[in-house]
Amino acid sequence: MLLHKSSAFTITALAGALLLSSCAQGGASNSEYKAKLDYANNLITLPLDEYDYDDASRAVINEAVARIMQVCYVAKGYSDAVPVFSDDQHSNIYGAWNVEYAKKYGYFNEEKSRERTQAAEKIPAEIRKECRKESANQLKEIEYENDNDSFAYRLRQEAYASAKSDPEWNKVRSEWWSCLESNGLTPRKDDQAWGSQETSNIDVSSKSEEEKTQEVIRLATIEAECNQKVGMAQRLGDIEASYQGPLIEKNQAKLNQLKEEKEKHVARAREIIATSQ
Repeated sequence: MLLHKSSAFTITALAGALLLSSCAQGGASNSEYKAKLDYANNLITLPLDEYDYDDASRAVINEAVARIMQVCYVAKGYSDAVPVFSDDQHSNIYGAWNVEYAKKYGYFNEEKSRERTQAAEKIPAEIRKECRKESANQLKEIEYENDNDSFAYRLRQEAYASAKSDPEWNKVRSEWWSCLESNGLTPRKDDQAWGSQETSNIDVSSKSEEEKTQEVIRLATIEAECNQKVGMAQRLGDIEASYQGPLIEKNQAKLNQLKEEKEKHVARAREIIATSQ
């Protein structure tokens, strides 16, 4: 079928406009890539987590580091000040999303956090420094580079920037904001905000610590229920995953190397944990 010259021009211009629109939104996307929400372990997994140090692998490595340091502390006479091995995993990258977790802990498990802090405070800074130096070779076998320096982290940032520029991103967030407002809360709407203004005000309130804890749980529960109601964590996770996918495909060889290194570190960390129990 022959097209009129002006019609052909219109179609070409339209295709160009659509292409520009797609580019304006950010990088390439592939909706086949999805986020996985693990309610039992309170974790959100994105495609790049396979190649990077995700929350689960960090927990294993952190425990191994704690056990290595424990040996040194005990040798220096600090047997009653061993590190806390358990690690609280809480992926709140899109705000509170796990209703059952929020009802129990709020935004994170404060008790575990407090235990770790108290245990660390029992060990003088100079001793901690000495033990890190003396255990350097062992730690080198399992520790990973700073997030901000990692190749996978840079890809995460690129995908996240593209996801934020996707029109669907703020549409989803707007639905969540509306739900918070209908529940009497004031949503904070800046790019990095994933909670209500009421949550931000808790620290400066005159309430007792126990009252603050209960209020945190109440607010986190409302925010998580709204998150679940509009499907925000899953929908935003899927958007971000869709932009991570093409970056993974483009950089597959380099990422495979990082995955191999990560798995080697995690495997060694598991060995340390198994032999120190």
